[in-house]
Amino acid sequence: MSQTERRFLRALRAQMEQGFPMSAVPATCKPMVMALETCGAVECRRSGRGETIRVKNLDAFELFVSSRYPIGLEEPEELPRDRIDAVRLLGNAKTALRGRYEGLLLRSVKPGVAIVNQSGNVIQIAELTELCGAAAITLEDSRRYRFAGRVVVVENAEPFWQFEQEVPEGDLAIYAAGRLSERVLSWLASEEMAECDIVQWGDYDPVGCTEYLRLKGRCGDRVSLHAPSRVDALLPVHGKTTLLTEQTTALTQLRRLALPPEVTRLMELFDRHQRALEQEALLM
Repeated sequence: MSQTERRFLRALRAQMEQGFPMSAVPATCKPMVMALETCGAVECRRSGRGETIRVKNLDAFELFVSSRYPIGLEEPEELPRDRIDAVRLLGNAKTALRGRYEGLLLRSVKPGVAIVNQSGNVIQIAELTELCGAAAITLEDSRRYRFAGRVVVVENAEPFWQFEQEVPEGDLAIYAAGRLSERVLSWLASEEMAECDIVQWGDYDPVGCTEYLRLKGRCGDRVSLHAPSRVDALLPVHGKTTLLTEQTTALTQLRRLALPPEVTRLMELFDRHQRALEQEALLM
């Protein structure tokens, strides 16, 4: 149950006698009103030129609330720390902004590449990559990892598993799985990673440009964009128009910004050819 739904139910309970105006019901709560009517908890009545909704059966209403909101409708005394707490407190795991833990895939094909955790333990990423294809670490508040070298942030899965073919100068690859999480961004911007330079390699589309600017905004001049000259030749041949038509919001937002030259170049390609390019095209 969302916070909007909880506030609506609280208002509905507070106005049991006079009823709650149907015109004031949030759009996201309309399906809930239908469910409340179905179980006999509320009823709709004409009121002047409009309608009101009022609690008809308090027992049914309270049962409805308890089944969806375990701690009731009052403001919780504690906020959820993770999705487990969110289920316990709010009855909805997705109300937590993030989980307590986050897994992250790393790869390296350069012998000896390793990261060091907060206890000084060395995690041999290159050895694990040779043995298993990749290494996985857990990011959480109590875990810190240090690395010095060139980090390649790769947007999509297939390029991540083959990053060394396209960015051989990269020491360590991180799988972004689309959009980098705030936790990964914070790690890359942390003191432990201050000796890294970071290469962003993602799709050559408005969202990819936005992600590059987001990363650069957090990590500054340490960040560069992997956009080799052959992107100019590949985009008109293998680009997709839907990468622009489905990303008009991101494209509009980019046009309002003072863009660095590397992003301006891509924007000019988008406008010239009316298409954008998936990063996998560079592996053909």
